[in-house]
Amino acid sequence: MSIYNTLCRNGPGCHFLAMGRCWFRHLNEVDDKMVELFELLARLPERIDRLQGIISKHQKEKDKQRRLVLNKPVHQELKCTHESISNDVTDLLINVSQLPPELHLAILHHFDLETVLGLDLPYNLLHKVLQLPRGEKLGSWLGRQLLEQDLGIIYVPGESKMLLANYEDGDEDYDEDEDREDGNSLKVSDISPGLAPGAYKVRILENGFDLVRVGRDFLSTQCGPVTCFPTTENKDWAGSFMSRGFSLQTETRSDLAPGNWGPEHSWRLSLGQALADKLSGTVDQLRAPVFVISLQEEWWTQPWSHRRGKNYSVDSVAHDYLKDRDNEELLGLGMVTNMQGEVVAYTISGGPVFAAYDPADDPHSDEGWYDFSVSRYQYTGQAETIGLIITGSQNDYGMPWLLEQEEEEFPDQEHYTGKQYLKPSIEPTSSCTME
Repeated sequence: MSIYNTLCRNGPGCHFLAMGRCWFRHLNEVDDKMVELFELLARLPERIDRLQGIISKHQKEKDKQRRLVLNKPVHQELKCTHESISNDVTDLLINVSQLPPELHLAILHHFDLETVLGLDLPYNLLHKVLQLPRGEKLGSWLGRQLLEQDLGIIYVPGESKMLLANYEDGDEDYDEDEDREDGNSLKVSDISPGLAPGAYKVRILENGFDLVRVGRDFLSTQCGPVTCFPTTENKDWAGSFMSRGFSLQTETRSDLAPGNWGPEHSWRLSLGQALADKLSGTVDQLRAPVFVISLQEEWWTQPWSHRRGKNYSVDSVAHDYLKDRDNEELLGLGMVTNMQGEVVAYTISGGPVFAAYDPADDPHSDEGWYDFSVSRYQYTGQAETIGLIITGSQNDYGMPWLLEQEEEEFPDQEHYTGKQYLKPSIEPTSSCTME
């Protein structure tokens, strides 16, 4: 007999069942769904072994590709993000989704850090998946891990501040009335709002950069959520972003342009607390031009050190521009740490100056020297801002207006009539075919 609908925890060896007096349900009384679940659990060891094999294979391939990237510019083999998802990985995700929810956590433990960050897991679940020690803050732990692994990824734990000093080192005029040593501070301007919390990957452009959430597509390539254009050069990305499924909001900030640097609102960031990096033993001082993503308030008032990381994604225009020049002219990602080893800021620096144009507007005659824009982007139809781009020098990039004037075809051509920009009104009509 059974009075309660709950399955008996004593299992088939239940003493009360043998005496015919157990009040709870046993296997011979469960419904079809419970039978299916127990059959699934019986097959779990075999399925988990297979899933772990797929994960291991996928991880080894990612590690191999990452090692190749460090010896070969990534732009030469920039894979479509849709193409990179193999059938094995697709099968893996399907298999995981079919498992009971309590087993998802055990499976996710085996994914690499970059893949986990790209899943947009809730904060509490991400904390469990990464198996953080009790009391450890997620932002601090991830900052240290990304610093040690040097993956070209940054993690913003909360609302951040973005700062820009966009003048060549030594050219900025100091106010003689201010009491400071010459060259011991940076004149910076805030760029608001900052980045939303999350993990971002970095792509270096010529005198610019592209930041996008991990697991999403860079605006500055030929890939997107709707479709990809594998036969179109990446440098012509501005002529395809609408068709690929992006929407763009561009803010004009000509006061930040290098040719007439004079921010409407600016302040001084002190450099007096800079220390030698523990790894290299040298002081890598911050110098203008530099873009700073500040994670903590007034971190510069305490001792700090700066370290440059590796560039995993460099576009072809930036690479070609610098192939006969000193690599130190290449913009790159950097990390600022405090005495406790916490990452308190990220930097992008090393180039001559930052330039920026509006990808959907008329071309600038000065290559962005006197006109400057900051662009944020989303997937079309979605409210979440997933990326920020400082487009860099306009030179050698395929602007829509220029392509139209030269009578060259480009994916977004239907949205341009003469010199009148038409707001995007496209519907998804195709999907990526890069197999």
